[in-house]
Amino acid sequence: MSDVAIVGAGPAGAALAIALGRQGVRVTLYERAWDPRLKPCGEGLLPHGVAALAELAGLPDAPRVRGLRFVVGRVAVEADFPDGFGMVVRRDRFDGWLRDAASATPNVELRLGTPYRPGAERMVVGADGKRSTFHRRLPAYPSMPRRVGLSTHVGGLEGLGDRVEVFFHPDGELYVASTGGGEALVSALFYQSTFRRDGIEYLLNAIPELRARAAHIEQTTPVLACAPLGLRVPRIVGEGLLLIGDAAGAPDPITGDGMAMALVSAAPAARAIVTGDVRAYERVRLEMGRTAERLGRLLLRIPRTGSRTARLLLRRRALAPTLLDVAVGRRALGPATMLRAVGGG
Repeated sequence: MSDVAIVGAGPAGAALAIALGRQGVRVTLYERAWDPRLKPCGEGLLPHGVAALAELAGLPDAPRVRGLRFVVGRVAVEADFPDGFGMVVRRDRFDGWLRDAASATPNVELRLGTPYRPGAERMVVGADGKRSTFHRRLPAYPSMPRRVGLSTHVGGLEGLGDRVEVFFHPDGELYVASTGGGEALVSALFYQSTFRRDGIEYLLNAIPELRARAAHIEQTTPVLACAPLGLRVPRIVGEGLLLIGDAAGAPDPITGDGMAMALVSAAPAARAIVTGDVRAYERVRLEMGRTAERLGRLLLRIPRTGSRTARLLLRRRALAPTLLDVAVGRRALGPATMLRAVGGG
């Protein structure tokens, strides 16, 4: 008999299972799928997520990144993370690696290919993503404006470095990052009004720098889509129920904070379950979500200002370092921070 049932063995569920199992809590980790799958995802892990992962399970063999490179037209700005490093983790490999780590943790029983059925556990954790079955009890709402994401992997993309590249275009944003072995993640984000099924190919050809670099690419994985991207969940704990990961709300992927937030949430969630103070976890996790949402709104202003203004914004020396400080939790995103980020010289 388990103390806690965790429904979903993705990064959030597996991380929480490890954290609880190490504290002597008996956990049953349910996962409907037998094998890890590719998912539409930006696959980036910010430094605070890397630090949380290292403490929980060590680190997988995956490319490390030192920061970001923002590009509008022919203007590019590079910024390094203030502390530590990020990683790019291909989801099928990463989810399998972390799931194995959870299965090897004392007090954790992993049940693959097994839908959850209520039992005698004292707490159920919904870690089953944006379309969580538990949203019938704790309702979720799509964030506005509605956004759509596409992702794939390619070989042969030239000029890959040790930064995640973010290309802003009036019709959407394109992310490029090395996943190792000469392969690259290519992910595109659009507003619903500008979405197109050939969006990745379209942006690769519409962005001058990438048009030249992508002349000889070969697609290595299918194009996957996800919509809507952002999700707001006002209440994430209920009687005998706690939500974590995307089930507890998802920021717009432009922040790059989805997986990091899931991993960082594991420690306060485990502490709340052990102590019984689940409201403390709810306060912490909802504040994480609000910060990510504010950061997302700020980042979305860049492409919507028009290409000329966007280029001027990127030339502001304080912008990129300030955005990274907010993304990794070193700085709160209040009015003073926004003024410095957008208006600072």
